[in-house]
Amino acid sequence: MKNPVTAFILLFTLSHSLKAQKTAPIAPISVPVDSITKLITYEGVTDAPGLKANVLYKRALVWFNSFYKNPTEVIRENDSLKFKIVGKPRFKIMNLPDKEGTKTDAGLVQYTITVAAKDGRFKYELTEFNWKQLSYYPSERWMDTKSQTYSPAYTEYLKQLDQYARDLVKNLKDAMLHEKAVKDKDNW
Repeated sequence: MKNPVTAFILLFTLSHSLKAQKTAPIAPISVPVDSITKLITYEGVTDAPGLKANVLYKRALVWFNSFYKNPTEVIRENDSLKFKIVGKPRFKIMNLPDKEGTKTDAGLVQYTITVAAKDGRFKYELTEFNWKQLSYYPSERWMDTKSQTYSPAYTEYLKQLDQYARDLVKNLKDAMLHEKAVKDKDNW
């Protein structure tokens, strides 16, 4: 460019537009939030035609015992009369990969899971997600992109939380709706 003023204006415009891209707000991943409690909540009622509440409850108990490595630590309420199980499990989240592609441990997320059964249907609820820290740290804080403490890693944590919850719900529904085959040891 022969005109230095034109070159300066061009460089200024380019640098300003690049800066604007860096400071643009990061849109967090969309996770379901309960309209009343304002907590991240995955819930649903699934029809199970022809299945009694006690059968669904037993399937839920079998699922808890097979899905979690230490179900006795997870299960906090096991009510065989109300056909309801409440647990407080946790799962690991990872940081974004570093320059070499290595992911590091970002801690644990604890949540509350409730599974209740009635004749012909069951209800599940995953809520009260919190990042295990020295003090209570609700995972809903990860969605506040305007906070001074916001980190881009929070979007990754939300993605992991969402994927974990969706996989868990799929696994639970499959276990509740399809009877697990039991090997008959006497039939040989």
